[in-house]
Parts: sequence; structure tokens; C-alpha cells
Amino acid sequence: MLRIRSVYGSGIMKKIIIFGILFFLCFSFVNAVGISVTRATLDFENVLKGGYAEQTFFVSTDAPFSIPLTYELSGEMANWTTISPDMNAPNMTIFVNNTKYQPVTVIIQPPSDIPAGTYTGAVRVITGAINQPGGQYGSQLQAAFLVKLSVVVTGQEILSCSGAGIILRDTEIGQPLEYDMMVSNNGNIRVRPNITVDIWNQDQSKLVMSKDLLFNNVDVLPTTTGSFTNTFTSDLRIGQYWGYVTVHPCENTALVTFNVYDKGTLVDTGEFVRLDSKPWASVGEVVPLTAVFKNTGQRMVSAKFKGVVTLDNRIVDTIDTEYYDISPGQIGNIDFYYTPKNLGQYVITGRILYNNKLSFEKSTVINVNQGTPESGFNWLYIIIIVVILIIIILLVRRIREKKKRIHRL
Repeated sequence: MLRIRSVYGSGIMKKIIIFGILFFLCFSFVNAVGISVTRATLDFENVLKGGYAEQTFFVSTDAPFSIPLTYELSGEMANWTTISPDMNAPNMTIFVNNTKYQPVTVIIQPPSDIPAGTYTGAVRVITGAINQPGGQYGSQLQAAFLVKLSVVVTGQEILSCSGAGIILRDTEIGQPLEYDMMVSNNGNIRVRPNITVDIWNQDQSKLVMSKDLLFNNVDVLPTTTGSFTNTFTSDLRIGQYWGYVTVHPCENTALVTFNVYDKGTLVDTGEFVRLDSKPWASVGEVVPLTAVFKNTGQRMVSAKFKGVVTLDNRIVDTIDTEYYDISPGQIGNIDFYYTPKNLGQYVITGRILYNNKLSFEKSTVINVNQGTPESGFNWLYIIIIVVILIIIILLVRRIREKKKRIHRL
């Protein structure tokens, strides 16, 4: 009798354990976590033997908690492919969440003795456990994304570069002249840029200064763009000037104008042009937003977006982005993301803070009309719980009936 009771009781316990496991698995997958990458393939053309090339993609998620990332390299080019940042480094852990996306740069450096030809490979981005501490996600739930790589290796050196965004900034008398430019390396060999600046008077009838400017022997690697800023002294008087700038070795030329003002003249001004977002979204979707700001002043400003998110006239979140440097006369995009958690009409309102000044207020609307609210009433929870309770009641009843039969015997 005792043996029968023991065997039967252990079978009942196994069933209860199995149903309990099923319950927690169902509960874990009620709310899905979205992970995505921006590019599925990366193609590298005309990479020089012993040279360098890079491209970048982004990893994002709608999870409100941090998810760690790692990676795996595969294919015939894995030995000369690296990832930046190195998410597999022992002392480095890279996380993403619904307010932080991660740029991932794939760097290609073919050996100098490799045969010319086409090589393929892949980088697999792997999430750590999608698990909110003490929360609803199973500790073994993970996601992986494969980004395919293709590289054409050549032995022919190609010099191709361009200078752009060349600016001589307005200044005040007695202050250094500040210049900015960008150099894009479209070839497959390193470029070490420098410029020649010829400064002419207002009617361009007289050359008043000529200067060769170096950038501390800084190289621009193939497939990359370098930004350069520096200053040089001058004894220019108050007035308007023209600068004829030549970028070497690209041999780009540009004609720019700038002013020398009296002391205390320069002020920071800017315009918050608009706040852009998609008009419709779903619950849990990572929605990109862009605050467009124009620097109408005469020197660079550091700008960021500060605002609030309201739903049904209640503040449900705040937004405070990182700073973006925006040059004079330029329009800068301040990008950020928001993930709505419920249905309804969200209003995002805010200002641009730049060099300790605030812009006028702008707003945008996101209509969320699809998806299951995170905090809403979910019938699936109730159905699962009711089913589990019914099963437990039936099992308990069977155990009692079995005990009664055993007792009669």
C-alpha cells in the first residue's frame, strides 16, 4: 500500500511541476521584446591589400531594461575582421535598451599578401539573456542577428577624396581665426590632408594673408570621414574678408567669407525649426524622433533637446538628449527615441538648450493605435491562471479520491 501511494504521489507531483513550468513559459512570452539591426548586408568595394575599410550598423531594442550584446565572426575573412567596440572584451559590457542604441563598426584589414578577389563572411550579433532582474522574461531567452559581409580585395591603389563643410568662422578683433572642414576618403589609401588659405579683402582686390595649415599629421583612413578644426593668429582689422581655400591632396577648392567684428559683438542665436516623428505607431515600438535646430549665430553651439511626454494631459516621461555640436549657419538633427507603453495620443513637447540659452517650444504627436498595453488588463493572463487552477483542482480531487479508495482497502 505504501509503495502504491508513493508511486502515485510522485506521478502527481511530476504533473504539477510540468504544468507549473508551462505556466511560467507562457507567462514569459506574453510580452515580446523587439531587437533589430539597421543593415542586413555590408559590401566593401576595392579594399587595398594591407589596407583598411569600415562600415557601421546600429542595434536597437524596445526593452525598457538593459540587454547585453556579444558577437561572433565567421567566414573566410574572419581572421582580418574586427568589431568596434569589442563587445567580447573581458572588461567591456555593451548594453542596449529603449533609450540607448548601439553603433557597431565592422573594420576590414586584409593581409598585404592576400590574393585579390572577393571574400565573404558574417558577423552575428547575439544578445545576452533577455531577462529583467526579478521580471517576466526567462533567463535563457536570447536573440541573434546575422549581418552578411562581402569584400572585394584589390592590389590597385586608388586616391580619391573630397573636402567639404569648409568654414572660416566670424571672429572678434584680436582673436584667432577658427576654421572647420571635413575630408571624406573615398579611395583605398590613407589621406593626410592639409590646406592653403588665401585671404582677400572685401572687394577681393588685394591678398592680405596667405597661410599653409597642417592638421598634426592626422590620417583619414579609407571609407572614413575626418573632421578638422583649428585656429591660427591674424592681425586683420574690422571688416569683411574672403578666403580661398584649397584642400590637399584632394585639390578641392572653396570660396568662403567671414567677418572680423569689434570686441563683444558675437552672440549665440538659433532656431528650433521643427520636431519630427512618425504620426502612427504601436505599443512597444521604438519610435525615432528628430529635433531640427539651425544655428543662426556666428560660432559653434552645443545643443540638446529637453522635453516631456504627455498622455491624456498627464506627464508620463521626460526626455533629455546628449549634446550635439552645430556649426554656424548649419542645420543639425538631434536624434532620439521613444517607446510608447500604452494606447493613446502621445504629445512630445520641448525646447532646445544651446550654450545656456533656450529656444521657443515645439511639439509633435504620436498616435498609438495598435498593440497590447503593458499596464493594461490582459485576458491571456487570466485564461492561463484559470486553466492552471482548474488543473490543480482536478489533480487534488483525484488525489483525495485515491486516498479514500486506499483507506477503504
